[in-house]
Amino acid sequence: MLDKKQVLVLQHFRENPPGRVGDLLEEHGIAYDVVQVGTNQLPNPTMYQALIVLGGTQHLYDKHKYPYTVHEEIYLHQAIRQGIPYLGMCLGGQLLANAFYATVSRLPKEHIGFLQIHFSETGLQDPLYKGLLGYEQAFQWHEDCFALPEGAIALAHHTDGSNQAFRYGHHAYGIQYHVELTADMLNTWLHDPTLKDEFIGEYGDEAYKKVERDVSSLFPTYAQHSRILIENFFEISDLL
Repeated sequence: MLDKKQVLVLQHFRENPPGRVGDLLEEHGIAYDVVQVGTNQLPNPTMYQALIVLGGTQHLYDKHKYPYTVHEEIYLHQAIRQGIPYLGMCLGGQLLANAFYATVSRLPKEHIGFLQIHFSETGLQDPLYKGLLGYEQAFQWHEDCFALPEGAIALAHHTDGSNQAFRYGHHAYGIQYHVELTADMLNTWLHDPTLKDEFIGEYGDEAYKKVERDVSSLFPTYAQHSRILIENFFEISDLL
């Protein structure tokens, strides 16, 4: 048992820092380290009580371009086999799937914007979604999607039927959407010139303006639901 509760956060993309995850860790007085994957060495996972893995622009089926993800998947596989609780969002969810031999593949079209996540019957009973009444207001920005590893439990889906969350083992969770966004992070994602051009190039100016309009009405619920999920994971990990 660790003398002091600590969390390891793995970051893959400058514009995707710990955000709300970091804010809540600090609010609850939980120590954490942030490691830049592909730049810094991954520390011994047994030094930590939980792993939280953030999103990124990497594609896991392109190992030649992102060779460090091979080592990262082995590292995560071993950590989860050792019983360390895990929460991976977007790329972090895809890494969990791939680490246990499920396919990650490219979508026909990038998925961007607010969406409602609906829970499976098992998801309704899972402690990750405790306090959320049937759905979660989420935000997505991803080009890839995951299949479920053998033995994984499907927890949530979108209305189009796509996988959005699963549990592997007792407390390793992969989600396809983001819960870490703060208002400042979302502002960057929507208004950074490169990211804005990517959005408009994929969906058009009108769709982009709709997401901008949605921020005022949907972000407060998004923030509330994200806090619930993150704190539920802290409880699952015996951090609270």
